[in-house]
Order: sequence, then structure tokens, then C-alpha cells
Amino acid sequence: MKRRRAAAGLCLVLLLAACDRHGGSPANPVAAVANTEWHRKDLNAHIARWLAVSPLPSGMMEAGFDRTWHPLKQGVGDLTLHSRVVYTMLVGYEATGDARYLDAAKRGTDFLLASFQDPVNGGFYEIVDAQGTPRSMGKNAYGHAFALLALAHAARVTGEPKYKAAALQAWQDIRRGLREPGGGLRGSAPRDFAPTPLGTHSQNPVMHMFEALLALIDATGDPQVLADAREMGDFVVNQLMVGLPDGGAYIPEWFDAQWKPLQNGDGFTDLGHQFEWSHLLRSAEKRGLPAVYSGVADRLLKFAVANGYDEQEGGIFNRMSPMGDVDRNKFWWQQAEGMKAFLAAAERPEMARRYRDTLDLVDKEFLDRENGGWLFGSKETCAHGSCSAQQPDPYHLVSLDWLVLSSK
Repeated sequence: MKRRRAAAGLCLVLLLAACDRHGGSPANPVAAVANTEWHRKDLNAHIARWLAVSPLPSGMMEAGFDRTWHPLKQGVGDLTLHSRVVYTMLVGYEATGDARYLDAAKRGTDFLLASFQDPVNGGFYEIVDAQGTPRSMGKNAYGHAFALLALAHAARVTGEPKYKAAALQAWQDIRRGLREPGGGLRGSAPRDFAPTPLGTHSQNPVMHMFEALLALIDATGDPQVLADAREMGDFVVNQLMVGLPDGGAYIPEWFDAQWKPLQNGDGFTDLGHQFEWSHLLRSAEKRGLPAVYSGVADRLLKFAVANGYDEQEGGIFNRMSPMGDVDRNKFWWQQAEGMKAFLAAAERPEMARRYRDTLDLVDKEFLDRENGGWLFGSKETCAHGSCSAQQPDPYHLVSLDWLVLSSK
């Protein structure tokens, strides 16, 4: 802990020095705090590995690999994972300028539109094979969020009108087929988006759809998209978020048909998602969304740190029950989202310290130095048998690294 305290002290000195130079808050607290070289090395390793193993000649992205990077399900494309790897290739091109990433991204985006997209009903199939034949024609809100994310980034990075048009059309299909009155999303639907009996809801597709809408605003500046993002954000803040007397707040994971939180053993609060919502809402203001979202982000971050952060060893815990019991397992994606939230508030020395301590944990316990990539969990988590032998897909990790490198 002495080394961590020293690192925290150094971080504070750097921040204060930045304040002195700029006459106030640091102009770029992320650049002042983040270990840029660590993230550059991590990003380059990830994108190079995924470029080598994921793109197929058809344009489909394979995304399931074991620890030694052998494919687990050859020739099967999942909408969520395919779209996440397309996003990774686009980041690879932005980060390096290497045309191989752009070529893979464009072929993957074209495959998304040619094979996953439903030409009759709109939207996207859940699963196709490498030849583009649908294996599951159902419509899934979570997968649609990542398809929209990939299309929005393809539109922005390439500047090609066909991708902008496709992204805007995808959102219209989602609006029509999956959005509920008031701002929520139904988790799944049949191929034709026909009404289905009301069931439970998850906040997770809503969160990632909000993320995709922020990317679509960046790509298009469309005022209707901005209004729709505002409606979805207001739904989360006013309907889903639970305020607490101490000023904190949280967003439960599961809800009933009327969007009321599930209780007892049927519901829980995902701690990583509190960090994820925090940095998403904090980034919304620069897209023209209400400044009040940053205040909400602070409330969520307060709860997340108090209940989901390990002040002794660094790192983000898994989840909390409605009774307040915390599952202290630490998995890969929570660490990435926690660090993004800390960096989004990096002008505060205590958040800068937590970023650095979590990065220390990741460097020691999550990097797979034998095979490459990240491990599923920390040493203690994996010792309990809670870790998969599969490679985590690159989305959370690449987005963390790119947040740092694009903030220079």
C-alpha cells in the first residue's frame, strides 16, 4: 500500500501542477492522469491479435476463442460479437492509420448489412453462418444496440454516406420495433417485431442503446437522434434510477413488466454498470444533452465507489443483492468500465488514485502474458472456479484504451 500511496501523491502533484499551468482545472485531466504508454501497448496487442484471428473472407467476424486463440464455434456469427469486433477494427484504424483495419471494418460492416440485416422486416437477425444464412431470425435489443454502435462508428470514421444512411435506418427500425412508450426497450421480439406478452426487463440493452445513440449523434448530428437520446436518458434518470438519502443513487439490473425493480432473489444491482452509466452520462453533455446528467453521474459514481470498489487492493466488485450483500468477484469488464468512470472524473485526486490502483491490479492479475489478451477475472476470482477459459471479446478493453489515447 505504500507504493499506492506514493502513486496517489504523485497523481495529486501532477493534477495540481496542471491546475497551476492552466489557471484552474486541468485542461485534459485524462491525459494528465492516465498511463498512456500502458494503454497504447495494450490496445496495439489487442487489435493486432483480433485482426489476425477474427475476420473471415466473407466479412464475418469470429469472436469466440479459447485462451490459446483457437475458435470455439467456427463459422457462426453472433450479432453482438460481430458488431463489437467491427467496432474494434474501426478503433484499430483510428489508432494506427493502418488500412488493414479499415478494410476489415468495412468488410465486416458490409457483411452486417448484407447478412444480418432483415430485408423484409428491418432490424437484424441474432445469428447467421459464414455464408450469411440466418440461423436465428429473432430480434434482440442488446444485439441491435451493438449493431447500431458499429454502424455509427463506421459512418463517422469512413465518412461514407451509405453507412450514415444505414445507421439512421437501423435506429428507425429499432424505434419502431423495440422501443416502448416512455423510453424503455423490450429485450427481444420475433422476426416481424410483433407484440409479445409483457415480461421482465433489463436495463442493459437500454444502457448500450444510449451509448449507441451518443455515437450516432457524433456521426450524424441528427436532431431527431438527439431528441431520442434525451428521451431515453430521461427515462433512465426519472424512472429507473433509485435515489438514496446520502445523495448517491443506483440503477437496478432487472425490472418487472412495468419497469419496477425486481426484489429479493430475483433482482440485483450490477456494480460495473453503475460505473458504466456514470461515464456515459458524464459524456452526454458535450453532445447537447442536459447538464443535469453530469450531476446524476456523480450520484451513481458515489454509490458505485461506496459499494463496488475495493479500497484495499483496487478493482471493481461484481454485483450487490437487494439486501445489500456484495459479490466480491472481479471480472475483466468491470475493471475496464471502472477505470473509464475514474478517468471521466480524473480531475479529482481520489478518482485518479482509484484509476491507478485498478490499473495496477489489472497489470498484475488480468493480463495473460502467456497467451495474450486479458483473463476473465482476478486471481482470487479464478481460484474460486468462477473464470471461463474463453478470451473476453475486445469491446470493453479497446474502448478503455481508446478513451485514453484519443484524449491526448
